[in-house]
Amino acid sequence: MKTSEIHLKAELSGVPSEIQVIPYGHHRTEKGDFVLDDEAMKSIIEDFDLRRNDMVIDYEHQTLKGTEAPAAGWIKKLLNKGKDGIWAVVEWTPKAKQYLKNREYRYLSPVFLKRVSDNKVIRLINAALTNQPAIDGMVPLVNKGTGSCLNPGKEVAMKEVLKEVYDLLGLSEGASDAEAAEALKSEVLALKSQLKDVCGLLGLEADASASEITGTILALKQAEAQVSELSALKSEISNLRSEIARKEAERLVVSAMKEGKVTPAQKDWAMAYAERDPEGFKIFIAKAPVVVPTGEVSTAHNSRDAGVLDEVQKQVNKMLMVDDETFKKFNN
Repeated sequence: MKTSEIHLKAELSGVPSEIQVIPYGHHRTEKGDFVLDDEAMKSIIEDFDLRRNDMVIDYEHQTLKGTEAPAAGWIKKLLNKGKDGIWAVVEWTPKAKQYLKNREYRYLSPVFLKRVSDNKVIRLINAALTNQPAIDGMVPLVNKGTGSCLNPGKEVAMKEVLKEVYDLLGLSEGASDAEAAEALKSEVLALKSQLKDVCGLLGLEADASASEITGTILALKQAEAQVSELSALKSEISNLRSEIARKEAERLVVSAMKEGKVTPAQKDWAMAYAERDPEGFKIFIAKAPVVVPTGEVSTAHNSRDAGVLDEVQKQVNKMLMVDDETFKKFNN
């Protein structure tokens, strides 16, 4: 059986699953002084981990007396809890559980070897249930009043956890186990229903795994980012098309004005028409009569210096990508 399973079953049965075996520090007892420091704890746990068999907890050290010595429990693992000393994960026998529930036994008495030179504990032999421990100040196995497990801070922490759970479930601290179970059941069913709805929105089966849900959500986020990028690109393309249409309209209008088919007063109208419907404007120019005599335009043009550019010519040059110097050079 796994340690976690032992711990859970022990907690549910009302007896401690973890118990203090040797307290930390220097201690005086009627059987002599001993010291448990960091070095000693490391040595003891390393020695225990080399064992293949579980370590026994008996009653009143009967194992040492050589008499019939039934086990009260078995030490499955030793724990280094720092200043709280060495603790043990225990699997109790049914009889021992009953003793502890009834508070007929409240203390543990360890049997260990110590080094003569400095009194440091170096090895744990076994332990026993007793009501007259040699070590004064050991953490009792069960509380005086209720018989509940007593591990430092655990009882208080558990009460705080239960209070938070009850608050989340909308229950008062005095709620019964049946009320708590019913409230928890309702919450679980509600969560399942919400999860089913989420799976439906994502196009998944109701029993989809967490990985499937996570992967689908991430894929949707990536798709959303791509849509945003495409939208920005579409806007850029639209702007470019508008700019190209404007320049083409400008070219058509300038050409029409040079042919004398559009007067300067009609320029704004012609630009709007050519930009909105360039093909229609081309047909209009092809069929429209000359309203400005080209001879007059030519005479006016010839009367100026050959190197002087008017605004219309500049626009034409710009559309044809002819720079001003080249135009002046070859215009004559």
